[in-house]
Amino acid sequence: MSKGLAAAERALERGDYGLCLRLLEPLAAANPITEPEGATIRMVMVTAWMGQGEERKAISTCRLLTRCKDPDLRNRARQLLSVLEAPSLERPARWSMQLPTLDMAPRVGKGSPTSRRRRQPTPPPAPPTGPTQAPSAGFAVLVLTVLIGLTLLLSGCVRVTAEIDLAGPDRLAMSWRINSLSGHSLPWQQNFAKALRSEGLNWTVQQDKTGSLNLISPMLGSDQAARLMRSSVKLAGLSAGVILPTPDLSIVERNWLIGVQQQLNLRLDLSPLAEFPAGDLQVSITPIHDLERVSSSPITGRLKGDVLLWTLDSGSVNQLQIRRWQWSPLGLGSVLISLLLLVSFLLQSMRVRLGFGYPELPS
Repeated sequence: MSKGLAAAERALERGDYGLCLRLLEPLAAANPITEPEGATIRMVMVTAWMGQGEERKAISTCRLLTRCKDPDLRNRARQLLSVLEAPSLERPARWSMQLPTLDMAPRVGKGSPTSRRRRQPTPPPAPPTGPTQAPSAGFAVLVLTVLIGLTLLLSGCVRVTAEIDLAGPDRLAMSWRINSLSGHSLPWQQNFAKALRSEGLNWTVQQDKTGSLNLISPMLGSDQAARLMRSSVKLAGLSAGVILPTPDLSIVERNWLIGVQQQLNLRLDLSPLAEFPAGDLQVSITPIHDLERVSSSPITGRLKGDVLLWTLDSGSVNQLQIRRWQWSPLGLGSVLISLLLLVSFLLQSMRVRLGFGYPELPS
């Protein structure tokens, strides 16, 4: 396989894109894209397709390569995809020189001068283009400057706050607040809102022109809230062009009659966002009282009044575990009534022992 790949790369350097693709097609059939060798082969094929002008094949393969395991190939595929999907610009008319139309019709009484010319032999086919030249240092500096500028411009472009309200045993409500720091609605926010409405998820979607997108859910059980969060995170990733792992939200409860012991577990894998500016991501949980244990990683949550604020780290696996105790008014009332009945029974027993007998109605 290495000999065939080396021969294809030499053909690519000579500009013979057809030979390069013919050498790589059997190698691509034998090595799937999920393997490192298959991803390398398809990256060379993308370059050859770009040389032939077959942009559709190059774009479809680049999109698959953005999800490969090799980070170097992922970055190269994203860079090529941004170039291939860039809009084409119109060439101004003043940049081209137009020749006047010549009257080539034969005149009466005069022979055509071209007929008297000696016919030239058919020219040979044009040879393939020369070897691909590496970009100059000035071009590399320009590209690096543009990329750094875009990173600084896009970093922290949104602030996402997810609020979880623990209303009672196995009952909670969620709300997401997505605010654009630029003061204008972003295309990602608009696509995300349209996707939520089309899927019919159990959200109340509120959006305004200042770049604020609010999602509010009704009171849900823990299983319903977990399904809603998984579907919403999937749509958010697709709207941004990123595949996010499925989040995990679960609530484990133990009922002790007088109260309920709750344990909330939340796991968010944001490792695909390591190379993207994800902005400010935060989770807030209310109400937080009678806490027994709080653990979070990689960033520790902090208490602010009756609210637990937990900042997420894009590019890492974020985990949160909360254990709290919640008193049950119904259970406390039942225990109090039982105690009153017990005291009444003890007093009645003492009255009988003292010889007063049971209380009687007046005759």
